[in-house]
Amino acid sequence: MTLRHVGFTPVPPGLKPGFDHADTYLTRTGNRLYVAHTGADRVDVLDCRSGAYIGAITDLPGVAGVLIDSEQDLLFTSDRTAGRVSLLRCSDQTLIDRVPVGPRPNALAYDQRFRRLFSFNLGDPAGTNCTASVISVEERRVTTTIVLPGRPRWALCDDATRSVYVNIAEPATIGVIEADVLMMSGTIPIPAAGPHGLAIVPEERGASLWCAADAGALVVIDRDSRAVEATLPLPGAPDVVMYDRDLGRLYVAVGSPGTVSVFDIRQRAHRETIETEEGAHTIGWDPASRRLFVFEPKSCGVAIYEESA
Repeated sequence: MTLRHVGFTPVPPGLKPGFDHADTYLTRTGNRLYVAHTGADRVDVLDCRSGAYIGAITDLPGVAGVLIDSEQDLLFTSDRTAGRVSLLRCSDQTLIDRVPVGPRPNALAYDQRFRRLFSFNLGDPAGTNCTASVISVEERRVTTTIVLPGRPRWALCDDATRSVYVNIAEPATIGVIEADVLMMSGTIPIPAAGPHGLAIVPEERGASLWCAADAGALVVIDRDSRAVEATLPLPGAPDVVMYDRDLGRLYVAVGSPGTVSVFDIRQRAHRETIETEEGAHTIGWDPASRRLFVFEPKSCGVAIYEESA
């Protein structure tokens, strides 16, 4: 095994247990990890090198999504209970604005070129009338609403193809939005139920989409031809995936049983699986320290693992 357990940091509890998406703020002076502590209506902040708990950003009701653009010093959150997204300056955590979006916002994607934030909304009740709200960061308002074919999950913006890819739980597809014209251009069928986590992996010829699905499968798809190239087994229904380009590895969190599966991107092969904690479906990654952070709701803290090779 190459992932070594190197520590555990307790996090102040909220009214309910539960973490959601996490992202890393990359700086020259040291990286910081931000995680949605949904049960506490806040985002918790950790120092990546020391693993220490730094503090929290509060007043984020039902916060689910966290997305950071380090180059533009932006931090976005989707505040599900409030039906809004929050825009902050990441360096000092200053609030820029709050923007109302569709019901129950969840995943976020950011188009750096045009400074557009995509908020993927679950609808109310969840799974009905699902939409993507497109927010102009400059204007601080929703400029376009896109109707989605089903319940959205993980989403990513790919500047190379000027597309936004979003996993749709049912029907099992990856939805494709044209980022320049803000329209759905089609879907990519997934041969496994419940697409959830998603990563774009650059390769010598284009790129591939790695889609982790509830059916216990990690599906590898050629981004351009949209052909399924591999299907790798998972120990359960996955959630968050993290990709490290330098190591050529993909980390997939499975909440039940609590595990993280590690895959070699270049070989397209399973490398190892570590046990975490039941319900631990959220992970974060720091490329500088090569540390994996596993957020454990029962223990109310973060288990820290470090890559040794």
